[in-house]
Amino acid sequence: LAQKMLITKANVAGRFAICATQMLESMCDNPLPTRAEMLDVANAVFDGADATMLSGETANGAFPAKAVATMTAIARNAEEGLEGDLTYQNVWNNTPKPVSPLEAVASGSVKACLDMGAMAMVVYTDVMLPATLVSKYKPPVPIVVVTTNPSVAAHCNVVSGLVPMLLDTVTTSRETMPLVINTIRKLGIADLVAGDDEADQVIVVERPGGANPMVCDTNEDSAVFKTHIIGDEAANLMKPTGYSGDHTISFCSTRIGLDNVVTPSDMVRKTKIFCTMGPKCWDEETMAELIDAGMGVARFNFSHGDHEAQQAVLDRYREACKKEGAAMKEELGLDYTPHWACLLDTKGPEIRTAMLRDGQPIELEKNQPITIEAVGDAYTEFQGYKTDEETRIGLSYAKLCQSVKPGNKLLFADGSVVIKVIEILDDRHLKGVVMNDKKLGERKNCNLPGVKVDIPVLTAKDINDVQNFCCKNEMDFIAASFVQTGEDVQLIRKVLDEAGGQNVQIISKIENEEGMRNFDDILKYTDGVMVARGDLGMEIPSEKVALAQKMLITKANVAGRFAICATQMLESMCDNPLPTRAEMLDVANAVF
Repeated sequence: LAQKMLITKANVAGRFAICATQMLESMCDNPLPTRAEMLDVANAVFDGADATMLSGETANGAFPAKAVATMTAIARNAEEGLEGDLTYQNVWNNTPKPVSPLEAVASGSVKACLDMGAMAMVVYTDVMLPATLVSKYKPPVPIVVVTTNPSVAAHCNVVSGLVPMLLDTVTTSRETMPLVINTIRKLGIADLVAGDDEADQVIVVERPGGANPMVCDTNEDSAVFKTHIIGDEAANLMKPTGYSGDHTISFCSTRIGLDNVVTPSDMVRKTKIFCTMGPKCWDEETMAELIDAGMGVARFNFSHGDHEAQQAVLDRYREACKKEGAAMKEELGLDYTPHWACLLDTKGPEIRTAMLRDGQPIELEKNQPITIEAVGDAYTEFQGYKTDEETRIGLSYAKLCQSVKPGNKLLFADGSVVIKVIEILDDRHLKGVVMNDKKLGERKNCNLPGVKVDIPVLTAKDINDVQNFCCKNEMDFIAASFVQTGEDVQLIRKVLDEAGGQNVQIISKIENEEGMRNFDDILKYTDGVMVARGDLGMEIPSEKVALAQKMLITKANVAGRFAICATQMLESMCDNPLPTRAEMLDVANAVF
């Protein structure tokens, strides 16, 4: 709440805002951020921060350049998700009126930029105020600040969107514009090429009169804005600006004041909390503590354990619910007994590496060649190896060579090992090259980003778990891993109904690109969805996870399907009593 309030107030006041501390903390030791950190950086951008800051990640971390590149990529992709018109209206509506003549010009120039679909903005000034006022209204394009003042050029580096262009002298805008246009092209801001069916408008804010284009910071009539059309696409000015419907607009209105930040909340929580059962919490006493703390659904992870062990935990959970419900009914004088739910999470289809000779991990080296063999169900018997002649590993996915193509990347052990496909040798073998130094062990998970994986949504184990445990015990939900199509959901429904599980609701876990591509179809048949950021963070780039989460949850909201956000939300609390700053924000932003 504090972050939202402070950044919003700074935005409305036209002051730049920086978000700092523990943003990519895990990258001090790991080459990939946690899911919470991915979302934290993106949500700082969504909140309106002008800048984000790395601390120990660059000062003392093992991957300083990688941390910077990761933050850069996440921020750039988050900016793609910003909706310009709504952002503009939010800032304008909250700005006290009347505004100064200079701010009127600045806001008007940004509105023109939005209406025209301009490719860039330009501000001529030797003081910061004109540039910051334009930036305040968050135009969706970069703002080139033409200045002769080195201090202004330096200060531009902290304000969102400002690109400093420091010149020795500026005579007239007419003489300078060719240099500006060249800069826009050279920096990759826009091509400004005639005939490419893209808008070629550039909005320029300058001092009126033509002799001296530099805008000052007085409140007098010291600025105007003009439209420059580079090329021959003036027809774009007449293009309708209504929303085309091609994208999902995720927009959330928050109302936060100082009282929300400094006083305890007495609001009745509406967001539900799922908790995974495990050795640390599956005794009856601890389960009761989880219920008292706010748990609504107990998740039983069937990637681990057999039916006998899971049955014992479920029985204890239901006994804890019975006792807690009775106690709450008596304590509060309720006319009913409160109820809590349980969920079976399927192991689902997975791809894993095969065994290794002597059971020892093999040392992989960057740029070394490697052969991967698609051994299918024999992965528990096949033994990979590394010799002076070659390195060979097995993979449980039998259709590997039919699914991938040269250039695809295979991610192993949660992305810690990356192998690039070089050549498909035959139906069973492919050649690859190792992209980084790392040891690889047995039975490690494998992800194939961007590849359509041809494996059933329910394995034989899953069907047994669903019919002979979930349905038999009349559980409330099934969370199905790696749902990729609407047909997958219909198959799960059929398997449930055959075993008397008509009352079991289906939660489709979206974990790869194929699931996102077919999400609209999945929504037709599923009861709810889970944004499963664990595998999703492997299947798509880190910088895209925040966009995926926003899109999936918004679509589910519109379709009237419940949405669950999962994985690494409070990961650091496995060992610490307090979450990281990124995790605090991640949970809150899932609600926002």
